[in-house]
Amino acid sequence: MTYPTFRNPILSLWQSAISKAGKNGAFSKSDIYRMNHFVQVANAFLEGRMVPFIDYNRNVIDECTKIVAALAKAEIQGDRERYQELMNRFKMSTCDPGWHEALKTYLAFKKDRGVIPYVRYKQLNDFVMDIPANIKIAFLADWGTGTKVAEWSLKAVKMHHPDLIIHLGDIYYSGTMDEVQDYFLAPIKKIAGSTPVYTLAGNHEMYSGGKGYYWLLQQLNQPASYFCLRNNYWQILGLDTGLHSSNPFLSASNVTYLDQAEERWHLHKFSTAGSRKTILLSHHPLFSSLGVGKDGQGQTIAYNPFLRETFRSVMDQVSLWLWGHEHNQILFDPYINLKKGRCIGSGAIPMMVDQKPFITSPHLNLQGKKEPPVMNLNKAKLSINQDGFLYNSYAILSLTGDQAQISYYEVNSIQKGDSRLIFSESVEK
Repeated sequence: MTYPTFRNPILSLWQSAISKAGKNGAFSKSDIYRMNHFVQVANAFLEGRMVPFIDYNRNVIDECTKIVAALAKAEIQGDRERYQELMNRFKMSTCDPGWHEALKTYLAFKKDRGVIPYVRYKQLNDFVMDIPANIKIAFLADWGTGTKVAEWSLKAVKMHHPDLIIHLGDIYYSGTMDEVQDYFLAPIKKIAGSTPVYTLAGNHEMYSGGKGYYWLLQQLNQPASYFCLRNNYWQILGLDTGLHSSNPFLSASNVTYLDQAEERWHLHKFSTAGSRKTILLSHHPLFSSLGVGKDGQGQTIAYNPFLRETFRSVMDQVSLWLWGHEHNQILFDPYINLKKGRCIGSGAIPMMVDQKPFITSPHLNLQGKKEPPVMNLNKAKLSINQDGFLYNSYAILSLTGDQAQISYYEVNSIQKGDSRLIFSESVEK
């Protein structure tokens, strides 16, 4: 079974509601397939595609799926009159109890979104933590699914005996409290044991308002959604790019950015770095061959202008930038003055080769650059398993004094986590 996810918060909240209603016994597991189909239908409508309304149990038109898909579409498009009309129709319909339970849960999630409890520093030296000169750090991204594949990937990571594990964000579907506990904290406790774990804010954690995520930070003893890890030779800065990536009506076009105060905080770390070199971590990419969002004219753009502007003056000090968001592992050639931009977003979400993950979008707005970002597939390219899915992946960074080496691994998602080294490179001091 695939694990489809959508970047629209409304659709993601529906996925969370369906999942929770299923756990509460509102319907059978086979019904979950039928109900999740509506999310794909609604997404297809928004993309201008038509998808047949299929009831997975009876292979006939499912009226309930049609109503709820149209309801989601009306909400996303801001059509209040249509939304209310469909809501009345749904409440008067003969849809099965599972649908009504899912709607009830969905509305509760929406009501609970509130204000994201983002943690702001009081002093510029807050959230700076010392790390040893010799340390091994494991990185995963887009891993919080609670699936067997996620467990296999984490077990493969543990085989390296890391001193610290850092997740670059996205706990699916919407980072609700239940999902944070079941899909992240429970497997972390089960497999990682006493190994310290940090996690960045992805867009999916913010779709439910971030309460589950900020509760999780307390359980992990992580002070905030951004941080600095330092020794005498290196500093690792974790960015919060998820905070401004939660608007239900901008998910397709949203180009995220840092909180203004956090931006000052990060630049202060560069100004006080001394001879240290810097590694950046974020959920969202600085650039992508598929695009990072859309400009004011609706054209897909190749790089994030806000993140680029934030770090433009200090980019020569950035030795490596790791990110997730795209469910792939990609080593990019140098681009917009970044030496090493690396996507490691294939933590546990399945990506099919039919989705063409290694192409460059032909219609990118290059924003003044002559060429799009280039994927170096000769260095690293994920394998494809017999079912047509890319392998999953993780990375291991070893800091030894002023030397740094990072290795990229892939995990076979149908062979209980058998992993192998794809590529290893030094991180220049």
